[in-house]
Amino acid sequence: MLRRTLKAVIRQTRHWLEEDHPLSNAQAPLPFENSYSWLGATFLALVRDPTLYHRQGYLWGVLQGVALAKVLGLSRVSVVEFGVAGGAGLLALEHIAERVERLTEVQVDVYGFDTGCGLPEPQDYRDCPNIWSGGVYAMDKAQLESRLRRAHLKLGLIEETVPAFLKSSFSPVAFISFDVDLYSSTRDALILLEAKPEVLLPRIFCYFDDIIGFTFGDLNGERLAIAEFNETHRIRKLSPIYGLKHFVPAACANSMWVDLFYVAHILDHPLYGQADGLRKPTVIDIDGNLR
Repeated sequence: MLRRTLKAVIRQTRHWLEEDHPLSNAQAPLPFENSYSWLGATFLALVRDPTLYHRQGYLWGVLQGVALAKVLGLSRVSVVEFGVAGGAGLLALEHIAERVERLTEVQVDVYGFDTGCGLPEPQDYRDCPNIWSGGVYAMDKAQLESRLRRAHLKLGLIEETVPAFLKSSFSPVAFISFDVDLYSSTRDALILLEAKPEVLLPRIFCYFDDIIGFTFGDLNGERLAIAEFNETHRIRKLSPIYGLKHFVPAACANSMWVDLFYVAHILDHPLYGQADGLRKPTVIDIDGNLR
């Protein structure tokens, strides 16, 4: 009994030392595996970069998506931002792609969708006109393009650019950020999830920027677009990652970005049921230890 108690204390102490510390004290990343241990350690190592520190949600989502792609044997993926605005997020996504490529040897293509001239005019109450107005968050296209190194800009109304994109050739989508604010624009962006299975991962990590706080609710904005997508698609579904705060590094558990993640489940994907390695232990011994 004493031995088991000491082991439990040691395990808890190790957990505190490894997890409950400021982000700046991160340890070196572990050898790759698609597990929360690897994801957490790698996240903490990368987030010391100031650019990545301010885009932690993007970093977590890309790590999850690329790790899944690697386990499934894919050598190239796409990451997408809907709603580029000034371009800070897209530049960060480029930087994340470069860092994650070096760690995983999976190539990452970056795409940014935007009107180029700010938000469209809200159509009705579903677009939260009490918050948003047409023309805000306009882009300085020339300035942004002078800074981009690898991202592909897709400019125009999303209802036009996404269908055109679906007819093009692109690597499987592993991560999507939805930051177009309006219900109508989010609804049109979600058409990307109707693509053929071969250009999607079986599970795609989705970041929705405007689903908490303010006057966002189930009957307007991005949450309404998500609900309608689920109602109208039988084998493509969006679901929150329940309890994600318990699986990210402890220093991030109360960060806002943790509550902004969904997973797009592509249930008709031929690789959906392939083992992804997130849970490695296969034995629970008599003392309850996983190994």
